Amino acid sequence: MATDQADRQIGAEYHGPVTVSTFGVEGRAIRLVRPSDPDRLLDDPSVHAWNREDDYMPYWAYLWPGANMLAEAVARCWGGVTDARESEVLELGCGLGLAGLAAMGLGFRVCFSDYDPAALAFVGRSVRENGLDPDRCSTLVLDWRSPPPRRFPRIIGADVLYERRLVPLVADVLARMLAPGGEALLATPYRVSAEAFPAAAAEVGLSCRAEAVATTTETGASQPGTIYRVFAQPLG
Repeated sequence: MATDQADRQIGAEYHGPVTVSTFGVEGRAIRLVRPSDPDRLLDDPSVHAWNREDDYMPYWAYLWPGANMLAEAVARCWGGVTDARESEVLELGCGLGLAGLAAMGLGFRVCFSDYDPAALAFVGRSVRENGLDPDRCSTLVLDWRSPPPRRFPRIIGADVLYERRLVPLVADVLARMLAPGGEALLATPYRVSAEAFPAAAAEVGLSCRAEAVATTTETGASQPGTIYRVFAQPLG
């Protein structure tokens, strides 16, 4: 697994107990390595320091409701892609990387990105846990405020629209990093902040279609939400 990390290495490594959870995604079992006690990061002095500097929180350590929703959408929308092995997927704010693992299971090459390098270490463990080829994935420390000059034909993101201030940032990252003619899938449980996304996408030249979906949470509850299918206009 290749790693492209920024020079800035702030944050906290998780040193607590770890568990492996299994999720069924469209008939495929995905094993996810995750912190058993993510709340212990909230007491870490380095987390407090980063929070004071940049309003950081270690959200990566929790499995958010949109993760399973996005993994199911990836399998449903892209499961029949014939050129998957030649196509690369970027996962924005991957956290524990469930949807990216689902994409790898379909044959895609995946670049897992997050603001915190600690998340990417756990993704690497999950790749090995599932017996996936580590040469078929890479990691990237990504600050949405300064995205690199890279383009991907497919981009995914779960629960990346949880605050209104993030909506234009996500739209801008997609406009900068989605290749012409490319497609992105964003999953969100119902959040008022996410309602502003279609307009924000249109402002940066992207087209967006919303699809109502529902998933089952770890507790067995039904979680309604939305999948935004976002398309970059081809050049010419």
